[in-house]
Amino acid sequence: ASLPARAVARRRVLEALPADRAPVPLGKLGKGGMRVARDLVRAGLVELIEAPRLPEQRVGPVPRAEPGPRPTPAQRRVLQALGRAIEAGRYAPFLLFGATGSGKTEVYLRAAEAVLAQGGGVLYLVPEIGLTPLLVDRLERRFPQRVAVLHSALSPGERYRMWCDVREGRRTFVVGARSAIFAPLTSVRLIVVDEEHDASYKQQETPRYHARDLAVVRARHAGAVLVLGSATPSLESFHHARQGRYTLLALGGRIEARPMPRVEIVDMRREFREVGQVRPISRALAEALGACLERGEQALVLRNRRGWAAAIFCPACGERLACPRCSVALTWHRGAARMRCHYCDFDARRPGECPRCGAAELREVGEGTERVEAELQRLFPGARVARMDRDTVRGRGAHARLLRRFEAAELDVLVGTQMIAKGHDFPRVTLVGVLSADHALGLPDFRAAERTFQLLTQVAGRAGRGQRPGRVIVQAFDPQHPVLREAAAQDYEAFYAREIRYRRALRYPPLAGMVEVLVVHRQASRAAAWAERLAQVLREEGGGRLRMAGPGPAPVERMRGLHREQILLRSAGRRWLVQTVERALRRVEGEIPRKAIHVDVDPLSLL
Repeated sequence: ASLPARAVARRRVLEALPADRAPVPLGKLGKGGMRVARDLVRAGLVELIEAPRLPEQRVGPVPRAEPGPRPTPAQRRVLQALGRAIEAGRYAPFLLFGATGSGKTEVYLRAAEAVLAQGGGVLYLVPEIGLTPLLVDRLERRFPQRVAVLHSALSPGERYRMWCDVREGRRTFVVGARSAIFAPLTSVRLIVVDEEHDASYKQQETPRYHARDLAVVRARHAGAVLVLGSATPSLESFHHARQGRYTLLALGGRIEARPMPRVEIVDMRREFREVGQVRPISRALAEALGACLERGEQALVLRNRRGWAAAIFCPACGERLACPRCSVALTWHRGAARMRCHYCDFDARRPGECPRCGAAELREVGEGTERVEAELQRLFPGARVARMDRDTVRGRGAHARLLRRFEAAELDVLVGTQMIAKGHDFPRVTLVGVLSADHALGLPDFRAAERTFQLLTQVAGRAGRGQRPGRVIVQAFDPQHPVLREAAAQDYEAFYAREIRYRRALRYPPLAGMVEVLVVHRQASRAAAWAERLAQVLREEGGGRLRMAGPGPAPVERMRGLHREQILLRSAGRRWLVQTVERALRRVEGEIPRKAIHVDVDPLSLL
């Protein structure tokens, strides 16, 4: 084969290759080397081969492992049960249920020590990349040069090197987010899923999977011990433990008998009546923040919505500035001077007048983290305030830098979304504020109460983890809601007992299997017609055993330009339900394009 005259880059690479046909690493080809190599392969001029990777040369002595703290009596009891299972060398699933600050992480690490000492491998999953940096620091001190980190924020080169180290057995302790469940770790003896309840373990795009459920499958196939840990377990996992499918291990209260934080609920309706307006920071929270800062302590403020304002509307005609591709309002980001859709990333400039009636005044409603940060800086001009959300931690290493600054007490107050709510251990944090705590309870999703309880309990657990007691102030417009009361009392058992009665009465998971089917098309009429046809076939296939809701428009009716018709299916038999859907899909082949049907087994969000 020959190259055209204009193929300068390919010709240069060919001329640089050694005459003896010795392999050349792709990294030696310079910028764009992979693209040039692929072009040469297609031309039949070179061949790509996978060469074995040599271990990296260690420089200097291997650092000594840092010993962990002495286990408490409760931790020892749990470790004895795990130790027996590890020695037995067969599949054993456990649910580790312990309050925030009860020492679950130390249990994981002690169990990992036992497995590594026997030559086994450990897989440790965390829900968020943001939890990883400080945890990795701790793991590398405890298990020097044995820890591999796998998550989507790594560069391709870093991920490849880690992957090779794990596959070739040089690193036997893998920690990472949900995709780390696929790590090529050999001889897996222990799998830990920390904060197992977290929705981040569910991959919402194709291929859809739940890392926690895959951990169960992988542990069973590997004959490994599985530990699912949480202070607020998913109803599915706690129900499985109650049914005997998992062994329940309880840690009880906090280590060193530290008290749980004192939780107060502020009635924002009363605040409005007395102040005459709704402010992001209530008087009680402002007073508590001032006292916290005077003592030289730290605080977290949770607002689970980013941006400056949730929406912009016209008070004259009621027009809400919405995304042209999705059925949602555009969020106003004041710093960037852009209105943005958090579903499809559409953005636009803010208009000077209402696009519908031409009125000059446009108003903002619903504060986000950006506005809360500005309000705190106004109230406490001397305080060092920072914000942690997807807008502020986009850059490489931004998570780690911000968390390390807060850990080093270079910041006084950290405002953020749910990123700040889980897994972090900051001993100087004595105050946590929660804004609009009940806003998610009105969402059309049967898991709304569970998610709210988990989020409030988890973020409250960040307070008082050091020597000083913690305080939590929760702002809500429905302060008597049972979910808020149960979260304030840190009473998971009461929440579970009430919520499971509701799920049983309505036959929702975990008392039934559920499948969500979305039928999508750019034309609403076509999506509706296809959904009606598919629902007819599902009824015929399912008969009396199938409970169906829909078809009808999804709560977010249009997303990324596609109209969405939703069908919710439930049945006592999960496997039968999946098989029924598969039969129905085969019957409509040729009538409805397969790409127009999105199937989600065990959905975590119905929006």
